[in-house]
Amino acid sequence: MTLEEIGEIKLIEEISKIIQKEDKRVLVPVGDDAAVCVSPRHNTVLTTDILVEEVHFKLDSILPYQLGYKALAVNLSDIAAMAGLPRFALVSLGLKPKTELKWIQEFYRGMMALGANYDVTVVGGDVSRAALVSVTATIVGEVEPELLRRRNEAKVGHRILVTGKLGAAAAGLLLLDSGIENPDSELIQAHFFPNPRITEARIASQEGASAMEDISDGLAREISNIARASKVGARIFTQKIPVAPGVKKVAKDQNKHFLELALAGGEDYELVFTVAPQKVGQVASSIVKKTKTLVTEVGEIVPKESGVLLGNDDFRDFPLDKLGYNHFKMNNFLR
Repeated sequence: MTLEEIGEIKLIEEISKIIQKEDKRVLVPVGDDAAVCVSPRHNTVLTTDILVEEVHFKLDSILPYQLGYKALAVNLSDIAAMAGLPRFALVSLGLKPKTELKWIQEFYRGMMALGANYDVTVVGGDVSRAALVSVTATIVGEVEPELLRRRNEAKVGHRILVTGKLGAAAAGLLLLDSGIENPDSELIQAHFFPNPRITEARIASQEGASAMEDISDGLAREISNIARASKVGARIFTQKIPVAPGVKKVAKDQNKHFLELALAGGEDYELVFTVAPQKVGQVASSIVKKTKTLVTEVGEIVPKESGVLLGNDDFRDFPLDKLGYNHFKMNNFLR
């Protein structure tokens, strides 16, 4: 079997069979947004992401400052998914021999600009010669045991909430690929400068959220992950999905449905989490009051046998678990 045939989820399952072992120090092993290990006072949260030229970015369409910022942001978002606080970063670069020093300096300036917002210190890394530019960032953070959230804690009857509005980053990528001449578009800026929801995640956890993920591969994929891990089903309602301004126009211009961008485009780096119905108002109002971030109820957790579905205004349901970004499928949406 090839990676294209089995896909990303199955790949992770197969790797887990080899590397996982019984270890009382490991609370959350491979398979969630980040790993969590036991520490004396706080649990240690660890995550890593790789960005590869021609897969995640093109050098002629992203500035080094933007790439540095985004490389850190995608990792911080994984820490947020566990309701953790980021502390330290390791950064490894694969670089072409003719890369200009100024490019590298601007890359780190972008990374440090975001890191300063969350008190993250870059403490090391590695540099290697490479045919294509690659960026691997590893973040070490911490989370209090009582605040730790995982994707396997959703319960039937819980409501599904998301922060912010969806589809902006995917629409921004479409604009870039179409040769847009306005690089200052808010949609393009959303693609280059995602906002990791560290504070929002901690508030949600403190107020009673159960399962939680960041929306990196699209809402459809993330809620499917939660359903699979929690052994439940889920139903998302089309009329409740918060779509970012401008997404509908871009989708129409590119001959796509705007819900493709909002559900499967990915890279929004918002949060999706589940909450008991009696706590929805409290959780949402606390996040809005303290951060001004929009929170929207978009669906509910249902029994496993119901599946993971998208419900429309005509009360018809469509399977959702096939949507979302998969690194090893050649027909990925937007890629």
